[in-house]
Amino acid sequence: MPPQPNKSGVVVIGIDFGTTFTGVAYDYVGQVEKSPGDVTPQAITLWPASNYNEADSDAPKVPSRIAYTSTEAIAWGQQASDEQGSILWSKLLLLDDNDLQLHLKGSDHLKQARERLEKTDKDVVTVISDYLAKVWNHVLENITRARGRQFLNTRSFHVVVTVPAIWQEYARERMECAVRKAGILNKRPGCADTTHTFVSEPEAAALAAINGHNKYDVLENGQTFVIADLGGGTVDLISYRVKATQPKLLLEEVVEGDGALCGATFLDQAFSSYLKSKVWQKKQKDRNLKSWDQMHIEERKRIMNTVWEKGIKRKYYDGQPGHIIDLGAQGNRRPDILLDADGLNEIFDSVYQDISKLVEGQVEAIVKKTGKKPQFIVLTGGFGRCEYIYRKLCREHEDGIEILFEGNDGPWTAVARGAVLSGVAHVNNQGQVDSHVSRYSYGWLKDEDFDYHTHDFDDHDIDELTGRSFARDQMEWIILRGESVEARSPRLYEYERFFGMEEVGLVSFWEPIYRSNLIQPPNRLVENETSKGKSNRSGEPAEFRKHAIIDMKAPVPVEKLPKRGGKEFPHRVLIYRVEVNVSGASLVIKATSGGVEIGKKVITGLLE
Repeated sequence: MPPQPNKSGVVVIGIDFGTTFTGVAYDYVGQVEKSPGDVTPQAITLWPASNYNEADSDAPKVPSRIAYTSTEAIAWGQQASDEQGSILWSKLLLLDDNDLQLHLKGSDHLKQARERLEKTDKDVVTVISDYLAKVWNHVLENITRARGRQFLNTRSFHVVVTVPAIWQEYARERMECAVRKAGILNKRPGCADTTHTFVSEPEAAALAAINGHNKYDVLENGQTFVIADLGGGTVDLISYRVKATQPKLLLEEVVEGDGALCGATFLDQAFSSYLKSKVWQKKQKDRNLKSWDQMHIEERKRIMNTVWEKGIKRKYYDGQPGHIIDLGAQGNRRPDILLDADGLNEIFDSVYQDISKLVEGQVEAIVKKTGKKPQFIVLTGGFGRCEYIYRKLCREHEDGIEILFEGNDGPWTAVARGAVLSGVAHVNNQGQVDSHVSRYSYGWLKDEDFDYHTHDFDDHDIDELTGRSFARDQMEWIILRGESVEARSPRLYEYERFFGMEEVGLVSFWEPIYRSNLIQPPNRLVENETSKGKSNRSGEPAEFRKHAIIDMKAPVPVEKLPKRGGKEFPHRVLIYRVEVNVSGASLVIKATSGGVEIGKKVITGLLE
């Protein structure tokens, strides 16, 4: 339930905990409701500098980095260094190994993160919670300085945490555990309880993009657009159709979103490897030249942070000449090295190919569903400022699809700002996204009267209790992957449960609920269990598993249930109905018999 603004209002805080950087923004919701176009999230832009004696540095984000020092103190952000054994990439450690792409499992970054995590004797949730606690305290200090202690101490909080669209439910649950452990949701004296919600990173980016590009006044009913959130680790895409513009803007997810681990960090890794190899090649001809590892650490930082991160990575594009890089003072000379255009293009293309494939997949899906191409594609995220990606996408889609991105730090803070927009809409109970698309199919088993024309004979069986000829283990899919989950009406299913005459009392029973990522899952259990190949989602393997269990209990002692079967097959029968509703991103399954509830299960994370 949305928090009710009291006389003092609600402070909405959006937290974008990223693979490599973290951003935070906030806004205040008072008595007068704000329309989406009036919301102006304030990004936190002052973060502790690398030197404790320096003033806070002005930056839109802070590194997602933490170190436990020899004195057991915690260094974080820019103050955590490699020399201290700092942990980066902790966000990806929330994922199980089976859910990591092959090229990521063996990456140097992830290996280093695991090794350093093991040395701390802490689990990843604890490490992330320690980091978030530092971020949270710094954010509260910044808001206090900007708005005053009385302002902060008399307002309740609503916190919105962003998560990748490709995350499964267990990863989000681990993230929520870290948020709680960090003290972010702790009770505050004199204030209402802190509430929280999650929003997918591309959805947050979409809300910020519409706000940042002033699209509220120009969007038309039926228009579609794609949001490409290019982050440090993940690239997430989501596509929307304008459902209404008056009296307020309403969007609906038009096709299933997609994502992959092909963010900026993988480009950094490719550049670092390329640079080291070029230095090594030159050293073969110049023995006095220092190898990359022999160079002074400050020179290596200068090249990676200034020359690459703030220069080539953002500004280079296909068609430019190569770059000459100064390797720094080495004795009485300053050697340099040429990075030719072909080599740089190959580096950028190593990730661009994956990004282009994701974008093209969204465009094709929209065309297939609507008959028209999307009107525009918006690039967000820190990596969304990359000139190489922008220009290449413009060339690939010059036949009518406009490519947009904000200047300056707009793309980099988009997810945090969008989280605030999502939170404000939640507080005001005026969400802008009206419907989403389910990422999975959900269902359970049922038995059907056997039909030789439709059923497989391998499924044929005879019920010893009733004498009935039936097809066992048939799937009842209650929601299918790709289905719009918030625009549908409740669905009712009726079943019978049989009991032997010797059974008595309030008997309990249960049914497993299965989940599949196949676009068209089979209708037989055995075919689902043997499904192989891909799910058609960025190379993801086919998955079918028991996802949850719904527990039920007979509403009356079974000996009081109606009797059937005569003398030959005497048994008792419980007739019950199962109602399936969608509430937000949750599936609500309720079983009733004779108007009495006999079981209920809520499945969260339909959109992850």
